[in-house]
Amino acid sequence: MRKVVFWWNIPCAGMINVLKSYCEFVDNTAVVVTGSLSNSRKSMGWDDKGKLFSSHILLGDDEWEYRGREILRRYKDRLHVFNGITHPQRMRRMISYAIEGNIRFCNMSEAYSNLSFGWRRLVKSLYIGCYLPCMVRPIARQSCGVLCLSGGSQENLKQFERLGFSKKSIFPFGYYTDEDMSFIYKQAKDGKVHILCPGLLEKYKGVDILIKALHILQGQGIDNYVCHITGKGSQESFLKSLVIKFQLGNNVIFEGVLDSKHYNELLSFIDILVAPGRVEPWGIRINEAIQRGNAVVVSDGLGAAELIKVSKGGAVFKSGDVKSLAFKLKDLLVSRDNLNKAKQNNMNYKSNISCLQEAKVLSEIIGKLQC
Repeated sequence: MRKVVFWWNIPCAGMINVLKSYCEFVDNTAVVVTGSLSNSRKSMGWDDKGKLFSSHILLGDDEWEYRGREILRRYKDRLHVFNGITHPQRMRRMISYAIEGNIRFCNMSEAYSNLSFGWRRLVKSLYIGCYLPCMVRPIARQSCGVLCLSGGSQENLKQFERLGFSKKSIFPFGYYTDEDMSFIYKQAKDGKVHILCPGLLEKYKGVDILIKALHILQGQGIDNYVCHITGKGSQESFLKSLVIKFQLGNNVIFEGVLDSKHYNELLSFIDILVAPGRVEPWGIRINEAIQRGNAVVVSDGLGAAELIKVSKGGAVFKSGDVKSLAFKLKDLLVSRDNLNKAKQNNMNYKSNISCLQEAKVLSEIIGKLQC
């Protein structure tokens, strides 16, 4: 087994427990280096619990330069797994030091999906197509390989080929977490199907697509549901105006930002999670919903859509396609049998995406990296 050091910018909720499981159950000599939790994550309600397990090294912002180089020297004979390639800057510096010291390393990175729109999309497309390869190729030539954290779509994997990684050294992966199952599902007293659409109210999240799909269902006489939309964002006023325009006020509730207590209360009677994002690198809410036993309807623009394709615990619709989303939702809303079967399929599948299972998968991939 290869001895490794994992480098992550912050203790990301979608990965830190995979790395913890790796250190505790797969290889107890492994080391995980992270910074502290960022202020932006704290503002979203994440808890900064500091050092999380015995082999977790926590670096302050002013420590990365000297302590990071010290760790590289101390573990010079190990494979260093860097979360990132060119960003964030402090990770980029550690990669540079590894190259200078002839230290073996590989990368874990999301695909460089374009989440922008309008002129920003043009600028970012030019950046991804022209400038980024010039930055990444010198690193890719030295790297043992890359784990694509956006899953296994061919488009994403080919992107890393274009950035200079050899095809045989590109491996699909994702984000994984173990959901807190302290609550117990109880069907809502109103007898309706309860839908959850969590996250930010931004264009790339596709909440407008969901509202328009519900409008189609309304026209077909389907209103046996309540849709809870959580979060805040720049599109909040626009989305609320759509609900008024389509007269969906009896079916759609904007919950705002919920603390953990009220969010868990809401989760206890949710039947379906909808993730309508146009393009997203992964979508950890899909993992959580599978583990809760929710049915899931997800856009194929999300990396985690592949989980639902395998689990058969819901449906995948074409990104941005309102009619496709309406059709997939209808199948679950008009038939309790279909809904319950999807929920049970996810309950049966959840052990396949546990943090321990994914730590084992990560170990297998690291074993396949050649350098």
